Amino acid sequence: MKKRFLLWDNPCIAVYALVGVLLLVGGINVFSASFVKAQGMFGDGLYFLLLYYVYALLGIVAIAIIRYFGYKFWLNKKLLYLALAVVLGMLIAVEFVGEVNNGAARWLKIGPLKLQPSEIAKPLLIMIAAKYLGNVMKRGERLSQRLGDCLCVIIPTLVIGFLVYKQPDMGTAAIIVALVMGLFVVAGLPMLWVTGMGILGVVGGGILAFSSEYRAHRFMVWLDPWLDAQGRGYQTIQSLKAIGSGGLTGTGWGHGAAKFAFLPESHTDFAFAIFCQENGLIGAFLLLLVFCLLCAAFCKIAFHTRDKVGFLLAVGVTFLIIGQAVSNMAMVCGLLPVIGVPLTFISYGGTSMVISMAAIGLLLSVYDEEERLQKLEDEPPEKRRSDLRVVHSGRWQR
Repeated sequence: MKKRFLLWDNPCIAVYALVGVLLLVGGINVFSASFVKAQGMFGDGLYFLLLYYVYALLGIVAIAIIRYFGYKFWLNKKLLYLALAVVLGMLIAVEFVGEVNNGAARWLKIGPLKLQPSEIAKPLLIMIAAKYLGNVMKRGERLSQRLGDCLCVIIPTLVIGFLVYKQPDMGTAAIIVALVMGLFVVAGLPMLWVTGMGILGVVGGGILAFSSEYRAHRFMVWLDPWLDAQGRGYQTIQSLKAIGSGGLTGTGWGHGAAKFAFLPESHTDFAFAIFCQENGLIGAFLLLLVFCLLCAAFCKIAFHTRDKVGFLLAVGVTFLIIGQAVSNMAMVCGLLPVIGVPLTFISYGGTSMVISMAAIGLLLSVYDEEERLQKLEDEPPEKRRSDLRVVHSGRWQR
């Protein structure tokens, strides 16, 4: 991985540079989309911008800590089981004492902090899947021969997915299941199983979507928002109007009208609509280009990693960061139902910000491990044997 990656010396530097660009653009967009609401609610137009960068700073600290210890430390089974117990406890607590917003209890208030446990569950399940499925790949075995390892991934995924669905948050539950399913496919799940599970997922999703009048109505409004233009279709309609009014070059930073009480959630889930209104089609294309470059850097790290566990972990992080970005853009453009997924780094969201950056820390630690192994291989045999003794003593793997 010593070869250059486009304009950068290596993909690790590219990730830092591109995330830095997104944090700069995201801060500008969050301020522009939120200052009207912040001034009205808190008497301070900078309120959400300051919190945005507080969470960004926490995310940078998370990256540093995770890279220092390395992904092999964090994928220790005892730590994973402990984290799983904590997340399950938080999801259960949300059912009883969660903060309700727009009819859904998705947030847990712990002192001054407000956490969204479903966001924490996403990278945790990726880590569990990478641990068990990666070890199966490492041994050269088929997943169909290791039912026990598969169940260690499937059971917590289904339990967490069910608890998130009950909040209710069917969109996030579907994303959680899709993330893990994607890792099963990458790990070599037979195509017959993939097809069967895909059909089962579509049928099951359809049954759940039409199992209640509320969800069936939301599905129909997604297909045609003007069926309920002043109700559930209002947000999508206002989002499309904001995007369309931006034209080719946009209305100019700070001059978008949608944030003036026209578009709900203008600084969170629908921040991309404000971005498109103020920066136009050209700005949206450039933002999409940055995400494409970030995806390419992630893939460069993943596909040059020889450790199968690290490979699956890097792929899972790519699915999480880039997949959520694509899902949000599609939702804001009306191509997907409103599923409550923020646009990574561009939308305001504390838990999402910290968790996304922590996930990037895991991916960068995969790069660090591969570089360490490459350095050992490039050393003379005598020095290599000495360094390997250091590795086995635990000082490097911690």
